[in-house]
Amino acid sequence: MLPMLRSIHPSTAFPILVLAPSILCLMAPTVRAQSGTRVVPQPSYRPAPNYSAPPTYSTPMGSQTRPMATQGSQTRVPAVGSQTKTVATPTALQGYCPVCVIEMKKWVKGSPQFAASYDGKRYLFPGEEQKQMFLKDPAKYVPAMGGNCTVCAVNMGQTVAGSVMFPALYENRLYLFPGEQQKQEFRSNPTKYANADVAYGGKCAVCRAEMNQVVDGKPEFTAFYSGKRYWFPEEKQRAMFLGNPAKYAEP
Repeated sequence: MLPMLRSIHPSTAFPILVLAPSILCLMAPTVRAQSGTRVVPQPSYRPAPNYSAPPTYSTPMGSQTRPMATQGSQTRVPAVGSQTKTVATPTALQGYCPVCVIEMKKWVKGSPQFAASYDGKRYLFPGEEQKQMFLKDPAKYVPAMGGNCTVCAVNMGQTVAGSVMFPALYENRLYLFPGEQQKQEFRSNPTKYANADVAYGGKCAVCRAEMNQVVDGKPEFTAFYSGKRYWFPEEKQRAMFLGNPAKYAEP
């Protein structure tokens, strides 16, 4: 069932035969066939073949083929913590389309075929149209604090993930909460929590670093980084921030 927007809301071992010396002597003479050719006794077993094909192993993402280290081989299993390890980007909103929530006030499941990454998360869309709308203005559609609870941030100073089961819309922006209690607290005083994710109190981070000046930013010039919103007085400062956000980000 889709969540409702009310407010908007993984041997065979061969036996070893020990023969007495007297029996070994009886086996010593060479056996000859009637044709005069020499017949060499053959062993009663064949050595196991040496398979070089890589075995498979199971991972949380399913069964994959992984080259294992073999004697004389140059391939090695990457060590734990190796830089070759890839970390999957988490999917935001449990796969629901953020554009559909804002524009249609509906929860619509997205498809991996139409995915876009933004601020460390992957967003899914039902079609190319919604994907392009998101890419044109992602700040309009991403949930507050990247989906974390603004009430928990303000009241407890903690980062707590919200859920699509407890959503709310305020000034056409999506907020998620871990439970009904936090949602109701938000609804009772939205202005207290609505801008909890705005960095530097809305002051321009670039102006602060480059000119040592305190300059008010504007919501129309917004950039997201690590779940926070940054406001700038003009597009110029916003572009500078996006070029190197780690330089200007709030600690």
